[in-house]
Amino acid sequence: MNRENVSKLIASVALGAALNFAVPNAGAVPVTGVYTDDARLDNIPNQTLTHELGEQQFFPPNEAFSVFVSPSVNYIVPDDGFLNDWNVQINNISGIAWTDLFFVADLGLTIGNADGVVIDVVNAPGVVVDAFKIDGTVTAGVNNSLQNESSTVDEIFSPGESWRFTVTNYHDPNFGTIPPVLFRAPGIFAGSEPYVVPAISTANILANPVPEPTSVALIVLAAVVLTRRRRMRIMA
Repeated sequence: MNRENVSKLIASVALGAALNFAVPNAGAVPVTGVYTDDARLDNIPNQTLTHELGEQQFFPPNEAFSVFVSPSVNYIVPDDGFLNDWNVQINNISGIAWTDLFFVADLGLTIGNADGVVIDVVNAPGVVVDAFKIDGTVTAGVNNSLQNESSTVDEIFSPGESWRFTVTNYHDPNFGTIPPVLFRAPGIFAGSEPYVVPAISTANILANPVPEPTSVALIVLAAVVLTRRRRMRIMA
């Protein structure tokens, strides 16, 4: 096989790998959530989030977590004086590592520790809802919502790992400051559907999959080969 065919082969493999980690499993349902920062708390870069994670009874296995919710009485963001702060523990049972996790409130609900807003540009363009990035064990800021990671402290939600984070000043206009269900995510996030009573959804987690090391290595290798090929052409 000549050098040109080898280069094409490596490039093809790298492209296939890139598409592979963009959609880790055929059962996943990609979404398009656009986060926009505002002046409330931490300065989080604007970004697009491609997957929704949720409770295992509603979500496919490759996007599922289990969840446990309990009241919180200790949070660093200034409190509104109501008993409406909550600890949320999520356990990654998806088998996939995730990054850029965002807590997104459903339409009509508000949270005190929002960093900015999210729009579901495909299913509900123009509907704006509160959101914050779940971080704080590594990333410095005011809104240190992520209190604990059960394994490596790197803000990567790894398979089998548990995260514990806090939602502050949570307000549900239908149930007041203490809703009967804080955290349910049946699969349609944020403003994608009208808020209904009784609540079947109060919040969702949006995230991006972490590229697999082998995929990244193949992409880098392809780039190196193609760069050398261009240089050889110029020298010739």
